[in-house]
Amino acid sequence: MRIVFDFRKYDGVVGGVEQGVIQITRYLTSTDHFVVILCKRNKIEEVNNIFAGNQNLKIVPLDVTTHAMSVKNAKLDSTTIQNIALSEKADIIHFFYNWSFPFMKKVPSVLTIHDVIPFTFREAMGPVRNLFLYKPGIKMACRLNDMIATVSEFSKQDISKKVGVSLDKIRVMPNGLRETNPRDTSLEEELKKKFDINEDFVLNVGGIHERKNIVRLIHAFSRLTNNKGYSGKLLITGSVSGAPYQEKMKKICDVAVRETGMENKIIFTGFISEKELDSLFTMADFLIYPSLYEGFGIPILEAMKAGLPVITSNITGMAEVAGDAAYLVNPENIDEMTSAMSELLQNEKLREEMKQKGIERARSYTWQNVSERYLKLYKEII
Repeated sequence: MRIVFDFRKYDGVVGGVEQGVIQITRYLTSTDHFVVILCKRNKIEEVNNIFAGNQNLKIVPLDVTTHAMSVKNAKLDSTTIQNIALSEKADIIHFFYNWSFPFMKKVPSVLTIHDVIPFTFREAMGPVRNLFLYKPGIKMACRLNDMIATVSEFSKQDISKKVGVSLDKIRVMPNGLRETNPRDTSLEEELKKKFDINEDFVLNVGGIHERKNIVRLIHAFSRLTNNKGYSGKLLITGSVSGAPYQEKMKKICDVAVRETGMENKIIFTGFISEKELDSLFTMADFLIYPSLYEGFGIPILEAMKAGLPVITSNITGMAEVAGDAAYLVNPENIDEMTSAMSELLQNEKLREEMKQKGIERARSYTWQNVSERYLKLYKEII
Protein backbone atom coordinates (compact mmCIF):
# COMPACT_ATOMS: atom_id res chain seq x y z
CA MET A 1 0.00 0.00 0.00
CA ARG A 2 1.12 3.58 -0.72
CA ILE A 3 -0.02 6.27 1.69
CA VAL A 4 0.40 10.05 1.77
CA PHE A 5 0.78 11.53 5.28
CA ASP A 6 0.13 15.21 5.96
CA PHE A 7 2.90 16.37 8.32
CA ARG A 8 2.33 20.11 7.86
CA LYS A 9 1.64 20.58 11.56
CA TYR A 10 5.27 19.81 12.42
CA ASP A 11 6.94 23.09 13.35
CA GLY A 12 10.00 21.97 15.25
CA VAL A 13 8.25 20.36 18.25
CA VAL A 14 7.22 16.71 18.42
CA GLY A 15 3.88 16.70 20.24
CA GLY A 16 1.17 14.05 20.25
CA VAL A 17 0.07 14.63 16.65
CA GLU A 18 3.63 14.61 15.33
CA GLN A 19 4.46 11.52 17.36
CA GLY A 20 1.54 9.76 15.70
CA VAL A 21 2.82 10.53 12.20
CA ILE A 22 6.33 9.42 13.11
CA GLN A 23 5.39 6.18 14.83
CA ILE A 24 2.76 5.08 12.29
CA THR A 25 5.18 5.86 9.46
CA ARG A 26 7.88 3.74 11.10
CA TYR A 27 5.50 0.83 11.50
CA LEU A 28 4.13 0.98 7.96
CA THR A 29 7.51 1.36 6.28
CA SER A 30 8.89 -1.53 8.34
CA THR A 31 6.07 -3.74 7.06
CA ASP A 32 6.75 -3.02 3.38
CA HIS A 33 4.24 -0.24 2.84
CA PHE A 34 5.35 3.01 1.21
CA VAL A 35 4.75 6.42 2.83
CA VAL A 36 5.00 9.90 1.31
CA ILE A 37 5.51 12.57 4.00
CA LEU A 38 4.35 16.14 3.25
CA CYS A 39 5.94 18.90 5.35
CA LYS A 40 6.71 22.61 5.38
CA ARG A 41 9.58 23.50 3.06
CA ASN A 42 11.39 25.38 5.84
CA LYS A 43 11.33 22.21 7.98
CA ILE A 44 12.54 19.77 5.34
CA GLU A 45 15.99 19.32 6.90
CA GLU A 46 14.54 18.59 10.33
CA VAL A 47 12.01 16.16 8.90
CA ASN A 48 14.76 14.39 6.95
CA ASN A 49 16.64 13.97 10.23
CA ILE A 50 13.57 12.57 11.99
CA PHE A 51 13.15 9.87 9.34
CA ALA A 52 16.84 9.34 8.56
CA GLY A 53 17.58 5.80 7.46
CA ASN A 54 13.90 4.98 7.04
CA GLN A 55 13.27 2.88 3.92
CA ASN A 56 10.09 2.89 1.81
CA LEU A 57 9.75 6.61 2.41
CA LYS A 58 9.71 9.83 0.43
CA ILE A 59 9.58 13.36 1.87
CA VAL A 60 7.97 16.12 -0.21
CA PRO A 61 8.14 19.79 0.87
CA LEU A 62 5.17 22.13 0.50
CA ASP A 63 5.35 25.91 0.08
CA VAL A 64 3.49 26.77 3.26
CA THR A 65 4.55 28.19 6.62
CA THR A 66 1.53 27.32 8.76
CA HIS A 67 -1.08 24.58 8.98
CA ALA A 68 -3.78 27.00 10.13
CA MET A 69 -7.23 26.77 8.58
CA SER A 70 -6.88 29.03 5.54
CA VAL A 71 -7.67 29.45 1.85
CA LYS A 72 -4.04 28.65 0.95
CA ASN A 73 -4.08 25.36 2.85
CA ALA A 74 -7.46 24.46 1.41
CA LYS A 75 -6.03 24.95 -2.08
CA LEU A 76 -3.12 22.67 -1.17
CA ASP A 77 -5.57 20.04 0.08
CA SER A 78 -7.59 20.23 -3.14
CA THR A 79 -4.91 20.53 -5.81
CA THR A 80 -1.23 20.15 -4.89
CA ILE A 81 -1.67 17.28 -2.43
CA GLN A 82 -4.14 15.51 -4.72
CA ASN A 83 -1.69 15.76 -7.64
CA ILE A 84 1.18 14.49 -5.48
CA ALA A 85 -0.97 11.53 -4.43
CA LEU A 86 -1.78 10.74 -8.05
CA SER A 87 1.84 11.04 -9.19
CA GLU A 88 2.95 8.77 -6.34
CA LYS A 89 0.17 6.28 -7.16
CA ALA A 90 -1.06 6.60 -3.57
CA ASP A 91 -3.97 4.50 -2.36
CA ILE A 92 -5.02 6.96 0.33
CA ILE A 93 -4.23 10.34 1.92
CA HIS A 94 -4.22 10.70 5.69
CA PHE A 95 -4.70 14.23 7.03
CA PHE A 96 -3.57 14.03 10.66
CA TYR A 97 -4.65 17.28 12.23
CA ASN A 98 -8.30 18.26 12.71
CA TRP A 99 -9.09 19.79 9.31
CA SER A 100 -8.51 19.40 5.60
CA PHE A 101 -10.49 20.49 2.57
CA PRO A 102 -10.07 18.16 -0.42
CA PHE A 103 -12.78 19.83 -2.52
CA MET A 104 -11.43 18.24 -5.72
CA LYS A 105 -10.61 14.86 -4.26
CA LYS A 106 -8.80 12.43 -6.53
CA VAL A 107 -7.67 9.92 -3.89
CA PRO A 108 -9.64 8.58 -0.87
CA SER A 109 -8.83 10.39 2.37
CA VAL A 110 -9.11 9.99 6.12
CA LEU A 111 -9.03 12.92 8.55
CA THR A 112 -8.06 12.57 12.21
CA ILE A 113 -9.97 14.96 14.47
CA HIS A 114 -8.63 14.67 18.00
CA ASP A 115 -11.48 16.59 19.59
CA VAL A 116 -13.82 19.51 18.99
CA ILE A 117 -13.03 21.46 22.17
CA PRO A 118 -13.89 24.91 20.65
CA PHE A 119 -17.50 23.77 20.25
CA THR A 120 -17.60 23.69 24.08
CA PHE A 121 -14.70 25.86 25.33
CA ARG A 122 -13.74 28.69 22.99
CA GLU A 123 -10.78 29.66 25.20
CA ALA A 124 -8.16 31.62 23.22
CA MET A 125 -10.13 31.51 19.98
CA GLY A 126 -11.90 34.78 19.19
CA PRO A 127 -15.71 34.68 18.83
CA VAL A 128 -15.66 35.69 15.15
CA ARG A 129 -13.07 33.05 14.23
CA ASN A 130 -14.92 30.43 16.27
CA LEU A 131 -18.33 31.13 14.77
CA PHE A 132 -17.46 31.97 11.18
CA LEU A 133 -14.28 29.96 10.50
CA TYR A 134 -13.65 27.09 12.91
CA LYS A 135 -17.15 25.66 13.33
CA PRO A 136 -18.22 25.79 9.65
CA GLY A 137 -14.70 24.69 8.66
CA ILE A 138 -14.85 21.54 10.80
CA LYS A 139 -18.30 20.71 9.45
CA MET A 140 -17.05 21.14 5.87
CA ALA A 141 -13.92 19.06 6.54
CA CYS A 142 -16.03 16.19 7.90
CA ARG A 143 -18.20 16.23 4.79
CA LEU A 144 -15.28 16.29 2.35
CA ASN A 145 -13.22 13.41 3.76
CA ASP A 146 -14.21 9.78 3.33
CA MET A 147 -13.69 8.81 6.96
CA ILE A 148 -13.10 10.57 10.27
CA ALA A 149 -10.79 9.05 12.87
CA THR A 150 -10.79 10.21 16.47
CA VAL A 151 -9.06 9.23 19.69
CA SER A 152 -11.87 8.02 21.97
CA GLU A 153 -15.47 6.85 22.02
CA PHE A 154 -16.31 10.09 23.84
CA SER A 155 -14.84 12.17 21.00
CA LYS A 156 -16.69 10.04 18.47
CA GLN A 157 -20.01 10.78 20.14
CA ASP A 158 -19.10 14.45 20.69
CA ILE A 159 -18.11 14.98 17.05
CA SER A 160 -21.24 13.26 15.82
CA LYS A 161 -23.49 15.33 18.08
CA LYS A 162 -21.88 18.76 17.70
CA VAL A 163 -20.65 18.61 14.11
CA GLY A 164 -23.48 16.55 12.69
CA VAL A 165 -21.48 13.57 11.39
CA SER A 166 -22.99 10.09 11.17
CA LEU A 167 -21.49 7.72 13.73
CA ASP A 168 -20.90 5.26 10.88
CA LYS A 169 -18.38 7.67 9.38
CA ILE A 170 -16.26 7.93 12.55
CA ARG A 171 -13.71 5.36 13.78
CA VAL A 172 -12.01 5.35 17.18
CA MET A 173 -8.20 5.24 16.94
CA PRO A 174 -6.61 5.81 20.38
CA ASN A 175 -3.27 7.51 20.87
CA GLY A 176 -0.13 5.54 21.54
CA LEU A 177 2.44 6.32 24.21
CA ARG A 178 5.93 7.62 23.54
CA GLU A 179 9.05 5.90 24.82
CA THR A 180 9.86 6.89 28.38
CA ASN A 181 13.22 8.42 29.20
CA PRO A 182 15.36 6.30 31.57
CA ARG A 183 15.47 7.42 35.18
CA ASP A 184 18.06 10.14 35.79
CA THR A 185 18.81 10.70 39.49
CA SER A 186 21.05 13.70 38.76
CA LEU A 187 18.18 15.38 36.88
CA GLU A 188 15.89 14.62 39.81
CA GLU A 189 18.26 16.49 42.11
CA GLU A 190 18.35 19.42 39.68
CA LEU A 191 14.56 19.57 39.61
CA LYS A 192 14.36 19.50 43.41
CA LYS A 193 16.61 22.55 43.57
CA LYS A 194 14.95 24.30 40.62
CA PHE A 195 11.43 24.04 42.08
CA ASP A 196 12.40 23.95 45.77
CA ILE A 197 10.76 20.58 46.39
CA ASN A 198 11.72 17.82 48.77
CA GLU A 199 10.13 14.40 48.79
CA ASP A 200 6.46 15.38 48.77
CA PHE A 201 4.64 17.11 45.94
CA VAL A 202 1.52 16.71 43.83
CA LEU A 203 1.82 17.02 40.04
CA ASN A 204 -0.57 18.59 37.54
CA VAL A 205 0.26 18.51 33.82
CA GLY A 206 -1.23 20.38 30.89
CA GLY A 207 -1.16 24.14 31.32
CA ILE A 208 -3.67 26.75 32.46
CA HIS A 209 -6.42 26.83 29.85
CA GLU A 210 -9.92 27.44 31.20
CA ARG A 211 -10.91 23.80 30.75
CA LYS A 212 -7.89 22.60 32.74
CA ASN A 213 -9.80 23.65 35.87
CA ILE A 214 -6.77 25.06 37.66
CA VAL A 215 -8.64 27.51 39.90
CA ARG A 216 -10.71 24.74 41.47
CA LEU A 217 -7.56 22.63 41.82
CA ILE A 218 -5.84 25.48 43.68
CA HIS A 219 -8.73 25.70 46.14
CA ALA A 220 -8.82 21.91 46.57
CA PHE A 221 -5.09 21.83 47.23
CA SER A 222 -5.33 24.65 49.78
CA ARG A 223 -7.89 22.58 51.69
CA LEU A 224 -5.61 19.55 51.47
CA THR A 225 -2.86 21.68 53.03
CA ASN A 226 -4.86 23.62 55.61
CA ASN A 227 -7.46 21.04 56.62
CA LYS A 228 -5.69 17.72 55.97
CA GLY A 229 -2.17 18.71 56.94
CA TYR A 230 -0.35 17.97 53.66
CA SER A 231 3.13 19.49 53.82
CA GLY A 232 4.13 19.12 50.18
CA LYS A 233 3.72 21.42 47.19
CA LEU A 234 1.66 21.48 44.00
CA LEU A 235 3.57 21.68 40.70
CA ILE A 236 1.57 22.87 37.70
CA THR A 237 3.43 22.37 34.43
CA GLY A 238 2.95 24.07 31.09
CA SER A 239 4.29 27.13 29.34
CA VAL A 240 2.64 30.52 29.76
CA SER A 241 3.18 32.50 26.56
CA GLY A 242 2.79 36.23 26.20
CA ALA A 243 -0.51 35.79 24.34
CA PRO A 244 -3.41 37.79 25.82
CA TYR A 245 -5.45 34.70 26.69
CA GLN A 246 -2.53 33.06 28.47
CA GLU A 247 -1.77 36.22 30.41
CA LYS A 248 -5.42 36.51 31.40
CA MET A 249 -5.57 32.91 32.65
CA LYS A 250 -2.31 33.27 34.58
CA LYS A 251 -3.67 36.36 36.36
CA ILE A 252 -6.84 34.45 37.28
CA CYS A 253 -4.73 31.60 38.68
CA ASP A 254 -2.48 34.05 40.56
CA VAL A 255 -5.54 35.60 42.21
CA ALA A 256 -6.67 32.16 43.38
CA VAL A 257 -3.19 31.44 44.77
CA ARG A 258 -3.19 34.71 46.74
CA GLU A 259 -6.75 34.22 47.99
CA THR A 260 -5.84 30.81 49.40
CA GLY A 261 -2.48 31.89 50.79
CA MET A 262 -0.66 29.28 48.72
CA GLU A 263 2.10 31.53 47.36
CA ASN A 264 4.82 29.31 48.86
CA LYS A 265 3.06 26.03 48.11
CA ILE A 266 2.03 26.23 44.46
CA ILE A 267 4.62 26.39 41.69
CA PHE A 268 3.97 27.14 38.03
CA THR A 269 6.93 25.46 36.36
CA GLY A 270 6.56 26.90 32.88
CA PHE A 271 7.63 24.71 29.96
CA ILE A 272 9.35 21.47 30.87
CA SER A 273 10.89 18.90 28.54
CA GLU A 274 9.69 15.31 28.19
CA LYS A 275 12.80 14.18 30.03
CA GLU A 276 12.00 16.50 32.95
CA LEU A 277 8.37 15.40 32.92
CA ASP A 278 9.38 11.74 33.10
CA SER A 279 11.52 12.53 36.13
CA LEU A 280 8.64 14.35 37.81
CA PHE A 281 6.42 11.32 37.18
CA THR A 282 8.85 9.16 39.16
CA MET A 283 9.14 11.71 41.99
CA ALA A 284 5.57 12.91 42.64
CA ASP A 285 3.09 11.52 45.16
CA PHE A 286 0.43 11.34 42.45
CA LEU A 287 -0.87 13.10 39.33
CA ILE A 288 -4.09 15.08 39.58
CA TYR A 289 -5.67 15.88 36.23
CA PRO A 290 -9.13 17.41 36.90
CA SER A 291 -9.83 18.83 33.45
CA LEU A 292 -13.35 19.74 32.40
CA TYR A 293 -12.89 18.43 28.87
CA GLU A 294 -10.37 16.16 27.14
CA GLY A 295 -10.80 14.14 23.99
CA PHE A 296 -8.20 11.72 25.36
CA GLY A 297 -5.77 12.75 28.11
CA ILE A 298 -2.26 11.48 27.31
CA PRO A 299 -0.74 12.62 30.66
CA ILE A 300 -3.03 10.16 32.45
CA LEU A 301 -1.47 7.21 30.64
CA GLU A 302 2.05 8.63 30.75
CA ALA A 303 1.80 8.86 34.53
CA MET A 304 0.36 5.34 34.73
CA LYS A 305 3.17 3.99 32.59
CA ALA A 306 5.63 5.48 35.10
CA GLY A 307 3.81 3.81 38.00
CA LEU A 308 2.34 7.05 39.34
CA PRO A 309 -1.18 6.93 40.85
CA VAL A 310 -3.69 9.18 39.08
CA ILE A 311 -6.70 11.23 40.11
CA THR A 312 -8.70 12.46 37.14
CA SER A 313 -12.17 13.56 36.07
CA ASN A 314 -15.12 11.21 35.73
CA ILE A 315 -16.25 12.94 32.52
CA THR A 316 -15.41 13.18 28.80
CA GLY A 317 -12.45 11.21 27.42
CA MET A 318 -10.60 11.02 30.74
CA ALA A 319 -12.91 8.51 32.38
CA GLU A 320 -12.74 6.34 29.26
CA VAL A 321 -8.94 6.41 29.06
CA ALA A 322 -8.42 5.87 32.79
CA GLY A 323 -10.95 3.07 33.22
CA ASP A 324 -10.74 1.57 36.71
CA ALA A 325 -7.02 2.34 36.98
CA ALA A 326 -7.48 5.87 38.36
CA TYR A 327 -9.37 7.59 41.15
CA LEU A 328 -12.24 9.36 39.36
CA VAL A 329 -13.78 12.56 40.72
CA ASN A 330 -16.31 15.21 39.78
CA PRO A 331 -14.00 18.03 38.60
CA GLU A 332 -16.53 20.69 39.59
CA ASN A 333 -16.61 19.49 43.22
CA ILE A 334 -13.69 20.97 45.17
CA ASP A 335 -14.40 18.95 48.31
CA GLU A 336 -14.45 15.74 46.29
CA MET A 337 -11.05 16.55 44.81
CA THR A 338 -9.65 17.29 48.27
CA SER A 339 -11.04 14.06 49.71
CA ALA A 340 -9.59 12.02 46.83
CA MET A 341 -6.13 13.54 47.31
CA SER A 342 -6.27 12.98 51.06
CA GLU A 343 -7.41 9.37 50.74
CA LEU A 344 -4.74 8.54 48.20
CA LEU A 345 -2.04 10.01 50.43
CA GLN A 346 -3.22 8.13 53.51
CA ASN A 347 -4.05 4.77 51.91
CA GLU A 348 -0.87 2.97 50.87
CA LYS A 349 -2.83 -0.09 49.73
CA LEU A 350 -4.94 2.05 47.41
CA ARG A 351 -1.85 3.76 45.98
CA GLU A 352 -0.25 0.40 45.22
CA GLU A 353 -3.48 -0.86 43.63
CA MET A 354 -3.70 2.25 41.44
CA LYS A 355 -0.05 1.87 40.50
CA GLN A 356 -0.38 -1.74 39.36
CA LYS A 357 -3.65 -1.18 37.51
CA GLY A 358 -2.19 1.88 35.81
CA ILE A 359 0.93 0.11 34.61
CA GLU A 360 -1.20 -2.68 33.17
CA ARG A 361 -3.62 -0.29 31.47
CA ALA A 362 -0.85 1.78 29.88
CA ARG A 363 0.65 -1.35 28.29
CA SER A 364 -2.17 -1.63 25.77
CA TYR A 365 -1.65 1.88 24.35
CA THR A 366 1.22 1.11 22.01
CA TRP A 367 1.91 2.72 18.66
CA GLN A 368 2.07 -0.73 17.07
CA ASN A 369 -1.54 -1.38 18.11
CA VAL A 370 -2.57 2.06 16.83
CA SER A 371 -0.71 1.54 13.54
CA GLU A 372 -2.33 -1.83 12.96
CA ARG A 373 -5.75 -0.30 13.51
CA TYR A 374 -5.03 2.50 11.04
CA LEU A 375 -3.81 0.02 8.45
CA LYS A 376 -7.06 -1.87 8.81
CA LEU A 377 -8.97 1.41 8.39
CA TYR A 378 -7.05 2.33 5.23
CA LYS A 379 -7.97 -1.03 3.72
CA GLU A 380 -11.60 -0.52 4.67
CA ILE A 381 -11.71 2.92 3.01
CA ILE A 382 -9.98 1.70 -0.16
